[in-house]
Amino acid sequence: MSKEQDLREQLRHKWEEMENVQVKIALLGQPGAGKSSLINALIGKKLFEVGVHTDTTVEAQEENFESLVITDLPGYGTAKFPVETWVKAFKPEDYDLYLFVFEGKLHDSDAELFKYLKKWRDERKHPFFVVRNKTDQIWDEDKKLEELQNEIRKDVIEKIGEPSVKVYFTSCKDKTGLAPLKADIFKSNIAEVKKSKLTAAFKAETMADIDMKREMCLDDVTTYAWAGAANALNPVPGLDISVDVGVFYKMLKNIREAFGFSNEEELKKYEVLGPVAKQLINKILEYATKEGVIQLIKQLGVRYARQKFSKYIPFVGQALAALAGFAMIKEVGTSYVEDCYKLSQLILEKVVKNS
Repeated sequence: MSKEQDLREQLRHKWEEMENVQVKIALLGQPGAGKSSLINALIGKKLFEVGVHTDTTVEAQEENFESLVITDLPGYGTAKFPVETWVKAFKPEDYDLYLFVFEGKLHDSDAELFKYLKKWRDERKHPFFVVRNKTDQIWDEDKKLEELQNEIRKDVIEKIGEPSVKVYFTSCKDKTGLAPLKADIFKSNIAEVKKSKLTAAFKAETMADIDMKREMCLDDVTTYAWAGAANALNPVPGLDISVDVGVFYKMLKNIREAFGFSNEEELKKYEVLGPVAKQLINKILEYATKEGVIQLIKQLGVRYARQKFSKYIPFVGQALAALAGFAMIKEVGTSYVEDCYKLSQLILEKVVKNS
C-alpha cells in the first residue's frame, strides 16, 4: 500500500469513527440516589425524568443524546433480581463506562455488584466512577463536612474492598463536584474518539470545559475538511472547487452543538451581552442552514480555486479542485470554532459575574 493509500485509509477510518461511534454509559445504583439528576446536570439537558425508577422498576430506561447512549439500569439485589441474575439480564459489561451513584450507606448488593465492575474495568478497560450524590444534604451539627465525607469514603472502601477507589461528591442542586467528575471522565482510558463524543455532549461549566471543546473541534475540522473534499465527485458548477455540501454543513452543525448553540431562539437571547456577542451570534447563525453553506461556498469558491495549496496537501496526487475544497472547509471550520469559542467565553464570563 502506497503512502497516499495508507493516509487515505487512515482518514477514511477516522471519518467513519466520527460518524458512527457511540458512547454507551450505564447509570447504576439504588433508586432515589439521583442518577437521573446527575446525568441531566452533566449534559445540561433534562434527558431523564427525575424519580421515575423505584424499587419495583424492572426495565432499563435508555435515552440517546448526540452520540451518547445512556441507560438507567433498574435496581438489583431484590427478590426478583439478585445481583447475579440482574447481571445476566441487563449485561452491564457491554457499556463503555459506568456511573455508580449512591446516597447514604452502600448496601451489600452494591458491594457484590462492584466485584463485577472491577472485573470489567480490569479486563475490558471500562472505567467506573463512584459518585456520592446529594452532597448538599450531608450534615451533622457536631461534625465538619470534610469529616463526614471521610467517613463516607471509609465506608465505601470497606464495602468494596478497594483502598484506591475515588469517591466523587456531587450536588445537582448547586453543581458541586461536577467539574472534577467530568475532568476525570475525560482523562479516563476510553478510546480518544469516544472522549471526543463525551467532550462534545457534556455541558461546559468552566473555562477548562470550553477549552477542551475548542481543542476537540479543531482536531475534528481536518477530518471534515478531507471528507468534504474527497467525497465530492464533481466540482461546484462554475467553480474549480470540489466540496461535499452535506459534510460541510454537518461540520458546522456539530461545532455549534458541541458548544451548546443548537437552538437559534436560545442563542439570540445572548445578544444582550453586547455588540461583540451580537456580531458573533449573527456569524454563527449565518451558516446554520444548507442554503447558507451553499451561499458561502459560492462567495469563497473563486478565491480558493485560485490559491496555491502546498501547505494543505494531505497526500500526494490530490486533484486541484479537491485541494481547494479542503482548504476552504479547513479555514472556515477553524474560524467557526473560534467564533463559537469566543461567544462561549462571553457567556461564561456573564454567568460567573452574576453568580
